[in-house]
Amino acid sequence: MKLSNSTVILSTVILSMLSPSAFAISEKNYQSDYSAKISPLIQKMKEGTFDGAEGVKIHYRTLNSPSAQNCLVILPGRTEPIEKYAEVVYDLLQTPTGKNMDYYLMDHRGQGQSGRMANPSDMGHIDKFENYVKDVETFVKLQNLDKRCEHKFLLAHSMGAGIGTAVLLRNPKMFEKAVLGSPMLKIQTKPYSYLTARSIVQAMVAAGKGAKFAIGQKPFDGTGKFEDNTFTTSPERFKMAMGMFEAYPKTKVGGVSNRWILEIMKGTNPLRSRYHEISTPMIVINAGIESYSEPAEMAEFCKQAPNCKHVFLKSSKHEVFMDRDENRNVAVGELVEFFR
Repeated sequence: MKLSNSTVILSTVILSMLSPSAFAISEKNYQSDYSAKISPLIQKMKEGTFDGAEGVKIHYRTLNSPSAQNCLVILPGRTEPIEKYAEVVYDLLQTPTGKNMDYYLMDHRGQGQSGRMANPSDMGHIDKFENYVKDVETFVKLQNLDKRCEHKFLLAHSMGAGIGTAVLLRNPKMFEKAVLGSPMLKIQTKPYSYLTARSIVQAMVAAGKGAKFAIGQKPFDGTGKFEDNTFTTSPERFKMAMGMFEAYPKTKVGGVSNRWILEIMKGTNPLRSRYHEISTPMIVINAGIESYSEPAEMAEFCKQAPNCKHVFLKSSKHEVFMDRDENRNVAVGELVEFFR
């Protein structure tokens, strides 16, 4: 059943009234709290790899509790290593909802500590969009989640949420609920129109330049300033995100290839005529300051999906789970209530 706009606004207002430290470690003491609480949690997670589609090694981490009955699979966005989501896991673990869950985090192929498929290795590149989806299906199967979990939930962000949408369509019963942050259902292509951008990358791929940086894309650069960033309004979490690449050098990812853009377009285009088929209860969290995923497409997705709640965070940038406390508390609060 669809929730009314008034219901969505009311729940968002209530959650936004929570104190700054209601879920997140406070930005006021962020660095010391992160070192004391989040870093040890990362080390506590078990690591492993498996053979993804076409033999690419896929890296993952898990955190299990003997008493947990439910499972949460986490799919990060493009460039994001799974270690970055340890803070989200920590926040959930402070609640009864989170204490009753095991956690399964997977690095997508071509990023994090999973296998790379291009030279230079820090180029964001993909062979086929479908392989992203196959990797998730393999991960869930190898972890035996159907038998291990009483209830299975999905948390996915940006590119991971676009992949997650494809997974939900191919496997309607895989997850009982899903929360999608800034889902990349239609990539932003400014300053080019979507059709112009597609024509350009198609021509580049046809010319044998699929594994070359797309126009305007560059290798990894860790010298960026917070003031110029387009993914978070939190200075502390910006430092954390950039620090991840220093703590885990293998996770560095720069700009994207022509093939990556084309495969994202080819992979997400068919999804857009099938939103109405997704019966899985969902929450879509939409950032108000968005530079990567097309906002109108996110709204249309939730409008067509029969069981979707749309949450709009006006002052948040793209990474709604990594934004400043006042926005992030709303996002995490939605997770806690929805997965209860």
